[in-house]
Amino acid sequence: MDRKDPLATGIGLAVTFAFLNLLCAIAVAIAPDATFNLFSSFAHGLDLNAVRSTAPLSIGRVLSGVICLGVIGLISGLVFAWAYNAVISRK
Repeated sequence: MDRKDPLATGIGLAVTFAFLNLLCAIAVAIAPDATFNLFSSFAHGLDLNAVRSTAPLSIGRVLSGVICLGVIGLISGLVFAWAYNAVISRK
């Protein structure tokens, strides 16, 4: 098995998370109710209306989410590649 480059894996996951977050923000801006209903369907019957935000969507909030999820993706990718490489080196 090939080893994973932790930095490349982290950057790839960071870009993926940031892109998905941006797509979600666009969907919320265009069709907020439909987007909320779609994501509520992922919750297996839980009523998510109690946690639905009433704050308006702003560029600052969108950029904050994109950046934060990008950082989370980078860290997750680094940890994943490190763990993957550790597991395959023991075989």
